[in-house]
Amino acid sequence: MRRKIFLAILPIVIFLLAWEVSARLEWVNPVLFPAPSAILNELVDLFQEGLPAHSILINHTLATLKRLGIGFSVGVLAGVLMGVLMGLSNPSFHFFNPLILVLMSIPGIALAPLFIIWLGFGDPTIITLGALSTFFPVVYSTTTGVRSVDRQMVRAAQIMGASRLQVITSVYIPWSAAFVFNGIKLGLARGWMTVIAVEFVAASNYGLGYMIWYATERLKADVVYAGILVMILIYFILDKLLIGNVEKKTISRWGMITQKQEE
Repeated sequence: MRRKIFLAILPIVIFLLAWEVSARLEWVNPVLFPAPSAILNELVDLFQEGLPAHSILINHTLATLKRLGIGFSVGVLAGVLMGVLMGLSNPSFHFFNPLILVLMSIPGIALAPLFIIWLGFGDPTIITLGALSTFFPVVYSTTTGVRSVDRQMVRAAQIMGASRLQVITSVYIPWSAAFVFNGIKLGLARGWMTVIAVEFVAASNYGLGYMIWYATERLKADVVYAGILVMILIYFILDKLLIGNVEKKTISRWGMITQKQEE
């Protein structure tokens, strides 16, 4: 385990050291590629700016997390419900699947101009596009998972007297859980990228995307890199430490993975 962590971290450390040396010796333009230490200092300054009342960095981060949280929750809930419906009903699958495949191919940011016209600038547009970007991977994966359930298991449950609801909760959900969580993780990635990207053009005051775009217009590369670093850290926490742990505990509870696989 330690060896795997070491091998995962080593290339990052080497890259950052090379970057630091290159920037300090001006092998690269330090204005365009500021040293990692300078980026870290800028990150600390952004955090401290506005304290003790309101940290600028915290305000931007919380604004983005609020938009993501609402959009992601709506997208996951709607995606799972729609996926179960399409997985259990062939008519629903054949009716909705072509439309979902077409809409899933459109990047969320490409729809931003239309939604700005419809909903205006601000949270409604950002949250809606975040929800849509989350919805499509979730509904696709959930549908695939439900339709891949072993029909013999379903028939066995029915023979034992299980109701329709009991079949769904005791057979379909456990067997398709891995697919559902895969869709949720893909939905998080797409939703996170979409929220940040749409904040570039639709946010009116706060948000990590807004902060990065504002800094870009003023050629503040250190702020841009600091914003990107915060984005990476937050996504890692949400994906690996939050959803990843829930996924392992949920699927292992149903015996779909072993303790060794969890480690």
